[in-house]
Amino acid sequence: MRKIALMLAGCLALTGCAGTWEAEIRLKVTKIEDYQPLPEKYPAEVQVWLDPVGELPSDAYDRENFTGKIVEPAEIDGDVQVGDEVVCLAKQRTIGALQTNSISTELFQCRKA
Repeated sequence: MRKIALMLAGCLALTGCAGTWEAEIRLKVTKIEDYQPLPEKYPAEVQVWLDPVGELPSDAYDRENFTGKIVEPAEIDGDVQVGDEVVCLAKQRTIGALQTNSISTELFQCRKA
């Protein structure tokens, strides 16, 4: 019984370390391209590729999750071109230590800077 209790406590410690980070960050449009997932079934989609500009706040979970981030043009308020900068509300969540990709990154309310 004691071993089971220790094992359960260890599992809870590993999976219970989830958290959320949120801040506004500045990103640069590095590429705009048409993406065709399945040519015969779906129309092409336009994708906007973004990379971070400058330093992220020191409490951000992972800078690599912001590099090469892709959004649709409809998610950005205003028309953008390659080289333009945008400001987005970024949210990162840690899922837990047992997940293979333990950090999830999302961008919201993007607007041309």
